[in-house]
Amino acid sequence: MIIFYRILLSIWSGLVHVSAPFFIYFRLKKGLEDSLRYKERYGIIKKPCPDGGVIWLHGASVGESLSLLPLIQKIQAQKPTANILVTTTTTAAQRVISSRINASKIVHQFIPFDATKWVNKFIDHWQPKAVFFVESEIWPNILWQLRSRSIPVILLNARLSEKSLRNWLLIKGITKKLWKCFSFIYTQSDIFTKRFRGLGAENVETLGNIKLLSDVLPFHETELEHWKSQIGKRVCWVVASTHQGEEEIIFRVHQEVKKDFPSLLTIVVPRHVGRCEDILLKTEGLKIAKFSDHLLQDEDVLLVDAMAKLGVFYRLSTVAFIGGSLTPIGGHNPLEPAMIGAFPLWGPHFFNMDDMMYLFEGMPCQQINGEQLAESLRNLLKNPKEAADYVKSLQARISSNQQQIHQKIDEIISVS
Repeated sequence: MIIFYRILLSIWSGLVHVSAPFFIYFRLKKGLEDSLRYKERYGIIKKPCPDGGVIWLHGASVGESLSLLPLIQKIQAQKPTANILVTTTTTAAQRVISSRINASKIVHQFIPFDATKWVNKFIDHWQPKAVFFVESEIWPNILWQLRSRSIPVILLNARLSEKSLRNWLLIKGITKKLWKCFSFIYTQSDIFTKRFRGLGAENVETLGNIKLLSDVLPFHETELEHWKSQIGKRVCWVVASTHQGEEEIIFRVHQEVKKDFPSLLTIVVPRHVGRCEDILLKTEGLKIAKFSDHLLQDEDVLLVDAMAKLGVFYRLSTVAFIGGSLTPIGGHNPLEPAMIGAFPLWGPHFFNMDDMMYLFEGMPCQQINGEQLAESLRNLLKNPKEAADYVKSLQARISSNQQQIHQKIDEIISVS
């Protein structure tokens, strides 16, 4: 069986090796790879490895990489001399994580493609003593090479959707050894624990969602004061992390709610800044100001054409709508606005967050369509105390869960 598994790994490695240059070419054309650093994906590394190797943490995209921040803080507190390597897959994640870490013992790299040659170059160079992957990053050659060197690998915040479970079950017979590459798997909920065990994974335990440990989103005081003065006494709400097809719905909601709040300001923060020009072409006749112009007059919409600004605008809003939920993307993190003080609303497609829905039980967060969203938004803007009471209740629930997860994470790090 081991020989058969190695043959499969070799075939997979060959496919990755052949396709990687084409993948890089198209991603460079779209601005999705760093033109100065894309060779890191081939295991070509310019930075020296610190003495004693590193503790390696990986989060593929923005959400997963932000989940690493509390883990980094805990490692530094428990093991102040440890060197930490953070890898991401996307450039967006790299920009965000680099803006949030500033320490001499932390280095960032892009994760190598999952071909044996490039993986071995990467591991040989960085000599990881322990590895933490976040959520659902499953790279067969990376896992196999780490296991062959007896390097402990821990999967944190693990989740497995019903669709993914069905796909994995189709190849369950040949993936049992893959799951055994993980020393431990800590899931977001009991449902995910059961699913991983059903695939043959061992040492699986429910931890909870480590996004609960994330710090409140940062902000620049000067930016906050600037936009506070620009907005003045206008009623506003934030629409965060929108995807294609969502802004048109939001603009119609704005027009409906504006009937009750003539000076209403809708602050739109797209998930991908590169979509801003396209959004400007679909304004439904509304007047739009751009964040980059630093000026707001009587416009209906403020379009935030910059990254990492939600920390500012969540602080200026009573209500925050979470994008990726009006279309079947699955939604994004509703804890961020709640922790700051904005009550989160979302659309019907919020399946990425199933594990944390217990925190929002009894609250009118989920909106089925644009008409219902308009009605809920109108009610919350008319009754800001009600929204504030909801937020206080959410923050109390979050705090209670944080204490339990903090304790378990400390235990995990202490034995790694």
